Amino acid sequence: IRLSAIDALSGLFNRTYFFSALEREIARSDRSGRGFCVLMIDVDDLKVVNDRFGHVVGDRLLEAVGRVIGSRVRRIDTAARYGGDEFVVLLPETDIGGGLVLAEKVRQGAAALRIPTPDGASLRASLSIGVAAYPVDGMTPDELLAAADQAMYVSKRGGRDRVSGGPAWSRGTDAGVTSAVRIDVPPRQRIEVESTRLALRR
Repeated sequence: IRLSAIDALSGLFNRTYFFSALEREIARSDRSGRGFCVLMIDVDDLKVVNDRFGHVVGDRLLEAVGRVIGSRVRRIDTAARYGGDEFVVLLPETDIGGGLVLAEKVRQGAAALRIPTPDGASLRASLSIGVAAYPVDGMTPDELLAAADQAMYVSKRGGRDRVSGGPAWSRGTDAGVTSAVRIDVPPRQRIEVESTRLALRR
């Protein structure tokens, strides 16, 4: 049963398991009134890696990214390989601020990876991540994932290797902020989500 729910390459859950977990979390959230977040994570330029170094190196990159994601999430979270070069993470009882912070931790963890290549060099991982919040960004699994996907493409268009919030973040609605931004979190900084902005303070 466990093997049927796990993606063999990344070691994370597979797409089918993730959708079941997402449906359960929507039902739980509706009962409790507590929202949650979804991350959509794309490995930048995986096709370029495969074309230049071969699929063996591309698979090593995906495996390493899967380990980074798995090491950053909590026990109550559900991390899965969505397909190809995309991963998704379900974060129960997490607001948009918490989702953005965890997404940035994942991005930084991947950026620290160095994947050996056949020419004796090493490959640096880069992730574009979108964060969507339930229920402000979507009321159904499809709507929520579409919002996270849209936010991920904001990261792509913004230069890749960054984190962006979903439509509610951009509109400054219940998320309490005014725009999708990149979030860099150097060591020993404290993160606070205030009523109108994400403040990074020493």
